[in-house]
Amino acid sequence: MAKAGMKRPSPKEPHGTESNKKNKFPKNDAPPVPEINGKAKHGKAKVDE
Repeated sequence: MAKAGMKRPSPKEPHGTESNKKNKFPKNDAPPVPEINGKAKHGKAKVDE
């Protein structure tokens, strides 16, 4: 319910995240970084590769 003095939006008009606009950014061409496996993943010590 709209408060006093506020415009009551029409339920037929889009609101919030309902839009038809597409994001225009280039596709990521970089390959994914390999994940660290084993004990190095869970410890706090620096890992030398």
